[in-house]
Amino acid sequence: MLHLTNYLGFGIPGNEKMLSIIFLYAEMMSILIGVVFAIAYIVVYTSKNFQGMKNKIPFYFSFNIEGFLDTVFAIIPTVIITIILLPALGFIFQLEYDETFLETLFNVYVIGHQWYWTYEIDTRMGSQVLIDFYDSDFRFPSIQFDSYMSQDVDVNRVLSVDKSLVLPTGYHISFYITSHDVIHSWSVPQLGVKVDAIPGRLVKFILYASIKGIYYGQCSELCGINHAFMPICVEVVESSSFVDWVILSSDCNVVQHVDDLFLMSLIA
Repeated sequence: MLHLTNYLGFGIPGNEKMLSIIFLYAEMMSILIGVVFAIAYIVVYTSKNFQGMKNKIPFYFSFNIEGFLDTVFAIIPTVIITIILLPALGFIFQLEYDETFLETLFNVYVIGHQWYWTYEIDTRMGSQVLIDFYDSDFRFPSIQFDSYMSQDVDVNRVLSVDKSLVLPTGYHISFYITSHDVIHSWSVPQLGVKVDAIPGRLVKFILYASIKGIYYGQCSELCGINHAFMPICVEVVESSSFVDWVILSSDCNVVQHVDDLFLMSLIA
């Protein structure tokens, strides 16, 4: 898997969705490269063998050969398009199914600004997944913060942020994205996400991260003079670390105790 992703120029995928995109891309490119070489061969062969200086008398195909060629040039493109279309449609239908039927852990609201992101984590949903994730005695309010590009000069100079979005690994999470001013695009390539943030419109997508790590992205829609300085940083951690982050990010006077036995079972 690592060899394939490095060869194709992609980063290491953080979930199965991005891995599927990479394999879909590899399949499409293999087919299209074959089509390009086939067309190039036909063009070169025709140019060399059917030219006026070489053939003084025009060459005519018989009626049967013309009918055969018409059939071949109609069937082959149809088969190629079908081979390309079926995996892509299956991928799209899977995304639609996930957004409609999957029960998610909590909601994350993303708001694009010129030129920073606002995140709001709404954990007060009461879904069965959330009840299984947290103890019934564990309560905390929604978490909201702004994420700006970090001013510290380091290796990831235009990718680092002052506050990262922290998510637990192994859970489906609903994202709702919009914009406060102009059109932005919330894009994290290694997680297979690129969603436009449009003013006045709320766009939903499901994010699932199966591999721990720090994933970087950038605004992928030209949004003004500082468009290049609007990074995204998503940190995927274990469930216990996510609970600790929630406690630190919330008002300590509101947060109640977490059942130790439940937390130990969650870590296990």
